Amino acid sequence: MYRIRLYAALLLALTTGLPSTVCAAAPSATIETCFAPESDCAAFAVRAIDRAEHEILVGAYGLTTGSGIVEALLRAHRREVAVRLIADKSTPCGRNSGIDPLAGAGVPVWIDHVARIAHAKTMVIDGNVTLSGSYNWTRGASANSEDLNLVASPVVAETYAAHWRVRQAVSLRFDRREDWCSARAR
Repeated sequence: MYRIRLYAALLLALTTGLPSTVCAAAPSATIETCFAPESDCAAFAVRAIDRAEHEILVGAYGLTTGSGIVEALLRAHRREVAVRLIADKSTPCGRNSGIDPLAGAGVPVWIDHVARIAHAKTMVIDGNVTLSGSYNWTRGASANSEDLNLVASPVVAETYAAHWRVRQAVSLRFDRREDWCSARAR
């Protein structure tokens, strides 16, 4: 895990899914980076989830049980943290999908069926911390060459949360695997 403290402006430009390019200047941000397989990035994510107090907005391309991440999201939900999830249309139908236990526990889940691939791997925690990188929220990701960045900045978090809300607006609510997966098969 590597830590970098930025005192200069951090510039973030998001162009996908928003009406125009979004630029957010963060006068000061703390960035921690984890690289797999050299480090345990699932544990890195779990530590951030376990510190959540109010809200976690999750964007998930891959989400499986067994890495500790789904389990940490369930613990957060039980602590009354508002956990909400948007997943790719393939995610609920995969083997060991983490969608079922989360939806079964009452976590609101949406499926982004509009994008060709909802490839986001993000979490916005308490409007202050953003997890983002190539790291999928899966058990198998730990064996891949991946990166996961934790950015502590309310400005960056709000930019990611705004994009999360844009994707939520075009997504379908998920209730049961059987309904979604059988509908996809038709």
